[in-house]
Amino acid sequence: MTCPMDKYEPRPERIWLGLDVIRGGGIFGLLILHSAFYYYDGLWTLDLANPPPVITIIGFLLMFAGLFAIISGAVHGIGIERLLRRPGWTLRKIAIKKVTSGLFILLTAYVYFMFTGPGLSDFENQRMDNSVLVEWIQSGRWAGFSLDRILYIDSLVMIGTNILLLTLVWLVLAKVGHLKPTIVLAMAGGVMLLSLLRLPLYPVLLDHLESGNWGWVILLNGLVNKNNPILPFFAFGLLGSWLGLLLERDRSLRPARWLGLVLLTIGAALYILLPDTMLQRAIDLKWYSIMITQFGLFILIFMAAIRLFDQSGSHRTPNQLTLFFCRFSRAGLTAFFWESVVAAIAWRALKALFPAMRFDIAGSLLFGASLAVFWGLLLMIWERFRYAGTIESLYVRIVTRFGHASSKALKLGRGDHGHPAQPA
Repeated sequence: MTCPMDKYEPRPERIWLGLDVIRGGGIFGLLILHSAFYYYDGLWTLDLANPPPVITIIGFLLMFAGLFAIISGAVHGIGIERLLRRPGWTLRKIAIKKVTSGLFILLTAYVYFMFTGPGLSDFENQRMDNSVLVEWIQSGRWAGFSLDRILYIDSLVMIGTNILLLTLVWLVLAKVGHLKPTIVLAMAGGVMLLSLLRLPLYPVLLDHLESGNWGWVILLNGLVNKNNPILPFFAFGLLGSWLGLLLERDRSLRPARWLGLVLLTIGAALYILLPDTMLQRAIDLKWYSIMITQFGLFILIFMAAIRLFDQSGSHRTPNQLTLFFCRFSRAGLTAFFWESVVAAIAWRALKALFPAMRFDIAGSLLFGASLAVFWGLLLMIWERFRYAGTIESLYVRIVTRFGHASSKALKLGRGDHGHPAQPA
């Protein structure tokens, strides 16, 4: 069966530079915050009821997984939209390409979080539940996989799951001829409203976990887990798909601007009025107000990036700072995968040189920023070799094995099927 998109005229395919910049900038910021949080010496003595403002800001920024969900939703939505327009691309071929992509991200996510990912903070016991390699570097102990790490839904798991769910939604809508921006937006709003069910369901998950009812745990974990579950993060993915669809079909972004402002205002008002439980990571109305706030904020960030880099006559050769962040978008998964291991090695080396060293807030932020800049310089060198040996390079090899076009291959300088890109 061919794709039911004949009513849409073909259009030149653009690289949306703004999406690369905010994704790369987000990864760069995350590299800083991970190290700043996990190597801050005063972490276990924080007064969570009255934390320093900078800690509250870091805590809020560490909850920015929804921004990556929106960007991923936009990128994969745009990708499906373009494939639907190409002659010869059946729904089956598109499904194979996108399912392969989603499964690759999921497999990478679980390998990452078990072996190289960051620690889980256990405030009750004042310890870090580290991944295997990080624990080995820090203590020389070969740790196993804790139940908390196995059940944890990290941002990569969330993105991989969203890719699979978004593919299902888009292809069903395309098949029945209802792939319209308003429908995608309505679905995003519906999932966001359904996310209120997470408030009563999360305690149910904890009860089943304590009782060892593993069937219920498996069923509920991906849906309402404390970290990055389907409710509400699939809503962020759908929202990104809506924005991507508006871009690809040259629709006005003015409704998105108003929606972002309204949601940001409502969410911020609720956040101010409700009791502050953010750093306790409670699943309550305070949490929901943060999600609404981020829904609006991320729309505005998305639109500001598109406005700055892709609209208003701003098409120009990217400057060095823009290229610096774009490299994190192209090969940031590799940096993300290994950053905790590199941070642990750097920390171990510094402690060997300065045994009494302790990081206050400023010191931990400087440590994180230094490592992020290191990754930026490494990616600058790696670019000269078309990012050979990166996880992204492996991704291109696997996806293009099926003969499918890959925008990631072009961004890595490897052409449409893993070969060096030819100049235009």
